[in-house]
Amino acid sequence: MSFKQKHIKNAFELPKETVLNQFYERIISIPIEARTNLKNELTTVIGDERTRGVFIRYGWHCGVSDAEKAMSLQWDDEMDLVNAGPKFHRLHGYLDKVEILEMSFDENKKCNFIEVLWINTFEASQYLKAKGLSKEPVCHNLCGYASGYLSKVLQQPILVKEVECRAMGHEQCKCICMPIEKWGEEITSDLSYYQANSMIKELDEITAKLKIERDHLSKASDIHRQLIEELLSNQGLQKVVDILYETTGLTVFIEDEYNQIIVKSGNLPDQLTLHTFRDSNTTFVRYSDKLSLLRTPIINGEQMKGYCSFVYTGESQPNELDYMIIEKAAITSSLILMNESIKINTEQTIKRSFLNDILEGRLAKEEMYKIAYYLDFNPSSTYWMITLERFVKESKIEHEIAFNEELIRHIHLFLKERKINSIVSQKLNKIIILMEYPTFESLHLSQSTFIDQLLKHCSRRFPKYKISVGVSSVIQEISQSATLYKETLAALRATNNRKNVYYFEELGIASVLFQIQDDVLIERFVKQHIGRLLEVDDNEFELIKTLFAYIDNGSSINNTAKELSMSISGLRYRLAKISEILNHDLNDTQYAFTLYLAINILKAKGKIEI
Repeated sequence: MSFKQKHIKNAFELPKETVLNQFYERIISIPIEARTNLKNELTTVIGDERTRGVFIRYGWHCGVSDAEKAMSLQWDDEMDLVNAGPKFHRLHGYLDKVEILEMSFDENKKCNFIEVLWINTFEASQYLKAKGLSKEPVCHNLCGYASGYLSKVLQQPILVKEVECRAMGHEQCKCICMPIEKWGEEITSDLSYYQANSMIKELDEITAKLKIERDHLSKASDIHRQLIEELLSNQGLQKVVDILYETTGLTVFIEDEYNQIIVKSGNLPDQLTLHTFRDSNTTFVRYSDKLSLLRTPIINGEQMKGYCSFVYTGESQPNELDYMIIEKAAITSSLILMNESIKINTEQTIKRSFLNDILEGRLAKEEMYKIAYYLDFNPSSTYWMITLERFVKESKIEHEIAFNEELIRHIHLFLKERKINSIVSQKLNKIIILMEYPTFESLHLSQSTFIDQLLKHCSRRFPKYKISVGVSSVIQEISQSATLYKETLAALRATNNRKNVYYFEELGIASVLFQIQDDVLIERFVKQHIGRLLEVDDNEFELIKTLFAYIDNGSSINNTAKELSMSISGLRYRLAKISEILNHDLNDTQYAFTLYLAINILKAKGKIEI
């Protein structure tokens, strides 16, 4: 009797070598270690999931092949073929033993359920030896083999799923064999491993992704080329956001390091309050149900100089191309900001030197006009000046020069945004701002409103500092800037805790004394002339107010009594008392003028209110 005429029950009773030679025309042996190393290399190259699919399909084909060989022998019913499966397992050395724990078929002899125990599988042993415990079953080859074998001999699609695995810490490996339709959604992810075209499909998907990435790179490269062209043509940040908006259709804006929007393009919501953002990576931030931002930092050296952002509405989200474009735009913006910074610093250095030369009287008028024309200042235009003096709330000020430069840069940006032709400099730790008055007038703001906006702008960046401001009058020529500076210093000396902005024109006659740079002399002048009166006067300063009203009304008893709502006899008594305290005749015109000046200084300094 030939081997093929043998009954399948008896085929495996022959020596193993004989069975192998009869079943297979040629067979090769693969060391388990070599197979394990191959699996590890595949995992490194194509990942865990793809490697699992490779070995499941390899097992499937081996199982189908053995099923065809089993079906070529004699057999009484399908149970003979099913029971031959474990014998093939052992024949190949996949495991030591197979125990069928449960098996059921329906009335049409269709398989319902098979539960099998695999004893000492080679895949579990190798995994434990190399990697220790696993979080999921590892006998992929055996699952594929059993699925292929049973599907072939039972003539129905069977899927085998390992539910317990020795590599996971179970005593032995256990699997469930059921028709695919009985598994339901539980095996949705497993089915792809058994599909012959899954690898081809996956390759097609990868090819499609590569094509998309190639298109993305091409578009990003094209946008980057446009950005570089604009950079080389000395275009500013506005051109950058315009290009981004035109090419992507996304609203885009660039903000500075203080989260203030510098330029924008597209339909940006009017009421957009930017959150403080200090992330050094490109980040997608959801602000509300209606608005999200893709923000990337603009870095110059190691300093954060701002952020470039795409705006998304509703549920829209950025794709890979958006990330690529915005990061390239951030690099271009960084270069533009660096160029602008160099240009601004150079320009400001020249302007500051020019202003300092004017204040120190180092320039002849002809030379002054020539430089002013070169710096785009109209020498014959009107000008005004404000001088800022800061007081830190803390006891110690560190990095004084660096701080002043930072404050000057911050003020310069404020003025530049409002297109005010100006020079910002520092002298004696004070910040000086000379402005061409017509460019200020174009804002249609009062001086007080403008200064209030400037102080708020500074306080947002430097909240620890209190800033006092002296404001000059308006002069007709830039050559008179030294006079403006003296006026601002005089106004600064009048500032106090209750009033931090003083206008030179408010000083009145006291402006003469406030131009004395030594505050001690001014205080001595006041004390010398009305010091005695201050010592005896009450907190309401009734005597000083009476004296001021009397002098202010030209020493008229009647007009003064009327203004103060006093009786003439009461007023005469109070004036006599004042004259006695001061030990001087109040009708002395020169002396009265001196008293009037001293009281005006007290008013200007906010020590009394009249």
